[in-house]
Amino acid sequence: MSNTHASQLYAHLLLVAVTLLAATGWLFSKAALVAMTPMFFLAIRFFATALLMGAVSSQTILRASANQIRSALLTGLILGLQTAVWGAALAMSNGLGVGAFLLSLSFLLIPLTGLAFGYRAQVQTWIAVAIALPGVALLALRNGVSIAPADSLFLISALLLAFYFNINGRLCAGIPPVTQTFYQMLSASLACAIAYVIWESDTEQHIGDVWYWVLLSVVFATWLRFFLLLKAQSMSPEGQGAIVMTLEPVWVALLGITLMNETLGLAAVTGMAVIFLALMVNSLGTVRAARQARIVRKAEGGRKK
Repeated sequence: MSNTHASQLYAHLLLVAVTLLAATGWLFSKAALVAMTPMFFLAIRFFATALLMGAVSSQTILRASANQIRSALLTGLILGLQTAVWGAALAMSNGLGVGAFLLSLSFLLIPLTGLAFGYRAQVQTWIAVAIALPGVALLALRNGVSIAPADSLFLISALLLAFYFNINGRLCAGIPPVTQTFYQMLSASLACAIAYVIWESDTEQHIGDVWYWVLLSVVFATWLRFFLLLKAQSMSPEGQGAIVMTLEPVWVALLGITLMNETLGLAAVTGMAVIFLALMVNSLGTVRAARQARIVRKAEGGRKK
């Protein structure tokens, strides 16, 4: 095996680990929210992650310019809003699997919301959206004609996450990832803290009962997950990581079934399978487009020589 292939395999294995860590984040968060309110929990999680990041790479963070700090803080507020909606949905939901697949729709919504910023959605995205719509309907209506409030919030969270990725790509391009993450985590924690003061300050918190879940969420599901993601993205060919990342909702569903005794009816399982198919269609199309772009760049480079 060549060094290039070995490096790509290692990057893909790291991405698999990232999806597993992301999936455990759902489990850890759900366990913590038994004794804490969503905004209080998320404010602690984001702030603790920022502190960890600052402790590891303080010199890089301190070298950030005023414009970089401003851009990262702004996108962090959007991230905080998105995660606050997700946390509220998670606290209201009875399980994990359905919410994870609904949130995974952000992979399809990113190119669609990018239309507002001048981006063009590729053909495979429109095909994937058409495939995903029946799956969303099956999940949303699995218990009858009414949509569960948690499902609505998960869909809103997916839309906000897609907007976050687009805005983050425009405002934070060129900012070192560590710097970007530190200020975004700091800003997101502030947004969640304000929401806590407004809506949850009268609710008693029992962090002492679930402190270990909070710690696991910070260290493994947030900080370590981000570190491995950055490492994998620097080694993985453009676009190929998208296929591996579609595993996250699958892991979440399996964890919910195995550790939380979550039961899923035929409509839910079918809906999840349809959405997973849509994610794969979009991801495979992304890989194909990236390969074609590389071929074109090589051909153009050869002609210039």
